[in-house]
Amino acid sequence: FVRPLRAHGYAGMSTFSALRCGVRVDRSIQTPSLGPRPGATRRRVAGWREDSPLAPPDGASKKKSKRDKRKGAATPRVEGGGKGEVDGAELNTIDLGQGKSAALYVPTDVAEVEGAVSAEGVKQLLARYEDSLYGAGDVVWPASIALGRLIAHCPSLVKDKSVIEIGSGLGLCGCVAAAAGASRVVMTDVDGDMLRLASKSAGANGCGDVVETMTLDWGRKESWPQGEFDVVIAADVLYDGDAAAAVAAVAGRCLGAGGLGSMAIVCDPAQRTNRETFAEEARGVGLETVDADFPGHPNMRLLQATRVELTAGA
Repeated sequence: FVRPLRAHGYAGMSTFSALRCGVRVDRSIQTPSLGPRPGATRRRVAGWREDSPLAPPDGASKKKSKRDKRKGAATPRVEGGGKGEVDGAELNTIDLGQGKSAALYVPTDVAEVEGAVSAEGVKQLLARYEDSLYGAGDVVWPASIALGRLIAHCPSLVKDKSVIEIGSGLGLCGCVAAAAGASRVVMTDVDGDMLRLASKSAGANGCGDVVETMTLDWGRKESWPQGEFDVVIAADVLYDGDAAAAVAAVAGRCLGAGGLGSMAIVCDPAQRTNRETFAEEARGVGLETVDADFPGHPNMRLLQATRVELTAGA
């Protein structure tokens, strides 16, 4: 039996129905706090961050004719220098909704793609520029915003628990978990530069004393964590079948025997097609997965994997 998430005494997750989808990045102030902050003029970014490798650069958002759109879709153009400039990373304030926010160091000059690109076009584009076009860990993806908001508004998910984030990238969710009261947070990624920024962001949020970083290549079992954790979190990491299977296997290792309240929480964009692969692999390591609507984010899915408890006679 897998229990649904509960928050602040309310059954299910209706508490979060007021959260709205979308990403707000406020560069006019730098508030390293998850508590309420003074009102400020915000620049709203619809969908992807403006420096996402899959978003058009400034000036490309002008209204275009259907002919121009077709032309742009057929010939996407890459701008920028690929992976963002880590040394020149800027401290941004990420809006988590309802007066909560987090500080995050974000690289500058991340590569951008001009033109509307289909799902298949994205695959081809990433394959073509795999050595120069990054954009996995060095941007703030919508899934990490959604998961960060969930944790910020439901701190009981992580409070007084040990947490490990798989594929942390810039570490937004890990920082939010630490600020929400986690006793220990380990942020993992294969990219050492991103881990360095994640650690720096933890300090900016005043929670560096409970945050650690660890290099994790989920394709290499020898790099997997050896210890056990109460909660595993991850956002937008099920981007192909191999990744989905590996993340489930790592989660199974990290959760260990699984005590009361232990679980893996994964936020996955709704258009992804590898959640069944994750659930199947999770089942193989003793985890039962529930795939649910993500509160306040209709374009996301929420996966909750918990250790299966067998009762007598089962």
